[in-house]
Amino acid sequence: MGIKTFWYLTQADGDYPWSPGGLYPVDGQRQIELAKTIDNGGFDGALVATWPNDPFISATWAAAHTTRMKFLVAIYANMTPARLLAEKALTFDAFSGGRLMINSVNGRENILTKYDMNVEHDRRYELGEKYWADFRRIYAEGTESNFPNTPLRIDAPSDDHIVPLWGTGDSPAGLQNSGKVLDAYLVMLRETAFVESKFTAARESAAAEGREFGDFGALSGVIVRPTQSEALDRFRSLFEKAGIDRITDVLDKAVRRRTGGKQDLKTFVARDAQRQGWVDTINAGRLPEPKDLYLGDGLYAGITAWSPLDIFATGSSAVYYAGTPDEITGHVRALRDRTGLTTLILAGWPLIDEAKNVAEHLIPRFREL
Repeated sequence: MGIKTFWYLTQADGDYPWSPGGLYPVDGQRQIELAKTIDNGGFDGALVATWPNDPFISATWAAAHTTRMKFLVAIYANMTPARLLAEKALTFDAFSGGRLMINSVNGRENILTKYDMNVEHDRRYELGEKYWADFRRIYAEGTESNFPNTPLRIDAPSDDHIVPLWGTGDSPAGLQNSGKVLDAYLVMLRETAFVESKFTAARESAAAEGREFGDFGALSGVIVRPTQSEALDRFRSLFEKAGIDRITDVLDKAVRRRTGGKQDLKTFVARDAQRQGWVDTINAGRLPEPKDLYLGDGLYAGITAWSPLDIFATGSSAVYYAGTPDEITGHVRALRDRTGLTTLILAGWPLIDEAKNVAEHLIPRFREL
């Protein structure tokens, strides 16, 4: 079976959305065009992430203009009552033909406190276990009209249909929860050894619960071009368009935030020599070259709409496959063979343009793996 390929369906779009002037304004019509590009391009679906726009509404908006793609919608457990979410899911599936998937998000304190969800980290996983059990039960039961003179029901598309739960979990509590709750396990793509260790831990967690994961996925950026030099030129431009001043400022603020103001970029010491080299180069007022950013296994450390350059070595998703169709496919094949990867969730900017490149050059190859 080939590799399933998902794209990002998000408003975080632009030529260079991490740099001033590079981010497109919110535009519902462009989201329709992006969704149609994904649908017509042969992608299996799209991740609809948590941004200022509501992901469920964004997915519903796009589903009305597509016919086959699935929607992996990011949902925070307990933010919406389980019954209400089940009713939303049943309605979405009834109208779309069962195309809903859910990316279960445990969340961060800085996000959850906005919604008065002041619950400690491990406790959120405990509450999430019950939440998703309630959601699945209510979804399987279907929903009835509140008006007795109108005997209207919405049922799941079929008796055995479920809304698959995707997600991740690195901490002991997160891994235990993944094994109990999730149908598919996700990681931010890194070197093969990193992915292998994460998937192995997840498999062990599921096995302890008498379960197995149906899918193993990874999230990554991608730049595919006819030649490697073209791909690396585009990759280099991610940094050049942002500029050394912008990159320095973002990383300096990130260091101050993570260290509680005890360090800045000039005093920061990275966890390994390669990342320290990036820091030293940036502090000297220069941009790292692609060869310095190469992590191995076809991956380059880069910048995405949601992550700066990963000087912290914390598993950021700001990595890219950058190369020719055959080069990238070869790296994905090796990753699949060693780890059991089944799905890639990819992104590249502008989203519509890069989705067309992936649809033409990678999806046919991924299907044949």
